[in-house]
Amino acid sequence: MADEHDTMANQSWVYVDDELENYSESLPAHAIFQLILFTAIFVVGFFGNSIVIYGVLQQGSSKTTSSCFIANLALSDLAVLVLSLPVGLLQELASWPFGEVACKIFFPLGDVFLTVSLMTLTAIALDRYRAIVTPFKKRVSKTQAKVCIALIWICSYLVVGIPTSFILKLVSTDGVKICYPFWNTDMERQIHKILIASLATLPLLLIGYCYFRVVIALWKVRIIYRDSAKNSLTTIRLEQKRKLVKMLIVIVIAFSVCLLPYITFALVLEFAGIERSPSVNVGLVAVLSLLYANSAINPLILCTMSKDYRKGLRPCGC
Repeated sequence: MADEHDTMANQSWVYVDDELENYSESLPAHAIFQLILFTAIFVVGFFGNSIVIYGVLQQGSSKTTSSCFIANLALSDLAVLVLSLPVGLLQELASWPFGEVACKIFFPLGDVFLTVSLMTLTAIALDRYRAIVTPFKKRVSKTQAKVCIALIWICSYLVVGIPTSFILKLVSTDGVKICYPFWNTDMERQIHKILIASLATLPLLLIGYCYFRVVIALWKVRIIYRDSAKNSLTTIRLEQKRKLVKMLIVIVIAFSVCLLPYITFALVLEFAGIERSPSVNVGLVAVLSLLYANSAINPLILCTMSKDYRKGLRPCGC
C-alpha cells in the first residue's frame, strides 16, 4: 500500500504521516508480497511457539524460572501472530473490520505484545545475572517468576496500550475504515516517537550488560574447574549454564536484528524528510516483515539449540 498507516499496520511504536486520500489506491505488488510473506511467518511461528509452550509444559516439576520466562516469550509471540498480524493485514488489504471501540482496544495490542517480549528478555537477563554473577544471593523462585510475568503483562498494557488508545481514531475515506493515531502537533508526534524508540532500545543495553557480566563470570569459573573431570557434577552444571546462556544471547541478538531496523527506518522517514516512493514502501514492508518474523524465529532457535524444547515435537512424531 502507498500509505504508511496501512504498511505499518498494528505497530504504533513509530508512524510516518501521509494523506488518507491515497488509501483507496489499488493493491500494489509489494502488498501482495507482504501477504505471502506474512502467511509464511504465521504458519511457522504458530506451530513453532505452540511446540515451545508444549515443551515447557512437558517439563513438569523440573521447570526452571528461565523456562517460565521462555514460555511467556513464546506466548507473546503467539499473540502477535494470532491477534496483531491478521488484524493488521485486514486493515491494510481491505478495511478496518471492527468499530471504534475495537480500534482503541485491539490496535495497540501489537505494541503491548512487543513490550512484553522485550520486558521478558530483560527479566531473563536479570535472572541469569543473579544466578551466575551473584550466585550466593537468593534465587528467584518459580512463584516469583510467575508474579513477575503477570506484572509484565499488566504494566505493558498500562504503559503502552492505554496511552496509545487515547490517540487512536477510526476514520473513513471512500468507504474504507482506518484505525489510525492522530497527534495534536508535529512536535507531539516526534516526541512520542523518540520516547517509544528509547523505551524499545534502552532495555537492550541493560540486557547486553547483564550477558557481558554473565559471560565473564562463566569464563572465570571455567578456568577454575578446567582440570576437573568432564563427567563431574560441577563440570556438567557449568556446561548446562553455558549452553543456556549461549541460547539466550542468540535470542536477544535475533530480537535486536528484527527490531532495530524497524525503529531506525521509521525515525529516518520522520526526521530526514524522505519523500514517499515505491522503494520506500518496499522498505517499510521489509522492516515490518522482519519485525513480525522475530515471532517465528524464536521457536526455531529454541528447538534447534535445546533438547528440552524439542520435547514439544514428540506429539507430531518429529
